[in-house]
Amino acid sequence: MARQVFIERISSFIPTEAHPKPDVSFVPMLTRRRLSYISRMVVLVSDQVSHDAKGNKFAPCKVTFASQFGEINQQLKISQTLLETGMVSPAHFSLSVFNASVANASILETNTAGYSAVFSGKDAFTTGLTDCLAALEVENADSRTFIFADELIPEVYAPVAGVPYPNAVCAMALRLTTDESKADPTLKNVNVLSQLSYLKMLHNNFDTAAEQALAFLCAIDMQRA
Repeated sequence: MARQVFIERISSFIPTEAHPKPDVSFVPMLTRRRLSYISRMVVLVSDQVSHDAKGNKFAPCKVTFASQFGEINQQLKISQTLLETGMVSPAHFSLSVFNASVANASILETNTAGYSAVFSGKDAFTTGLTDCLAALEVENADSRTFIFADELIPEVYAPVAGVPYPNAVCAMALRLTTDESKADPTLKNVNVLSQLSYLKMLHNNFDTAAEQALAFLCAIDMQRA
């Protein structure tokens, strides 16, 4: 029987006209300049769930990261440079790999617990959350963080991306726990497993994984005490 899972901390970033970019001013400037848009989103939400409401740092825990498109804008830059010059900078390449954003977050937080990266296209959100919950079920640790993020795909990819353009953009982080005493009191009644099952049933109602993430966030907000 699956153990009950609670939300210990939750964070999200959804760009708006008033706040189009994630505020990562806490990141050292030299590092901040190298971060892509999706990396900035991931670094922000990851940092926010690594502390409690009073700002106290949690003990590091393992992370599951999921995305439908990953570092797609960085990847396009790499491809363009390769076509133009026939060369690729190793430093630029390292920032274009799928898991670059969660790697950046882990480095900045000095989190050496480890992470997994899930890529399953349109199902990235539900598959990633499933991976996170499964890990909590079989591992000894009582906490694990799930992070999802997708940025706006380059317009040049719009005709072949297979999703409506502009696509949904968001990032979210959930620090999950099997220890009820650690649960956010306002979210104790949220059944994460049920919400995940509901999203899977509505699979065909969504065009992107980010739309699933936004639906999940809306459902959580409606159940907040």
